[in-house]
Amino acid sequence: MKFRACMKSLSAVAGLLLTGCTTQLVYMNDIYLVNTCGVPLEVQSQHSTNWLPPTEPRVVAPGERVSVASYRSYGEDIDEQVSCRYSLTVKGPQRTRLVSADEMRQALLDIKRERNGLQRSWTLKEGVFCP
Repeated sequence: MKFRACMKSLSAVAGLLLTGCTTQLVYMNDIYLVNTCGVPLEVQSQHSTNWLPPTEPRVVAPGERVSVASYRSYGEDIDEQVSCRYSLTVKGPQRTRLVSADEMRQALLDIKRERNGLQRSWTLKEGVFCP
């Protein structure tokens, strides 16, 4: 009888441990762009999210911040999440700049990650993608 009670207890503990081990945290990883170009910009990203509908072009005033990518992930490394099909179009009054996935990944290497709970964010500024 003691053996059976002991086995039930062990089974319950093992079940709790397995349940705890299979729960994974989901991080929200967001990339923002601050318009430091001194002129209004039209910004549109393609293949920039794995959980939101596609975005429409947005006009970003000087000094304004806009989201250019958002990913849900089990990890915190953003460079691995940027799709190889990602692109960012930044259109100014006279020129247009197309930013590739590789350029975005490279720019993110120099950006400090900000943390707030499960939210992770990277903010591109200092005219890094001015047209």
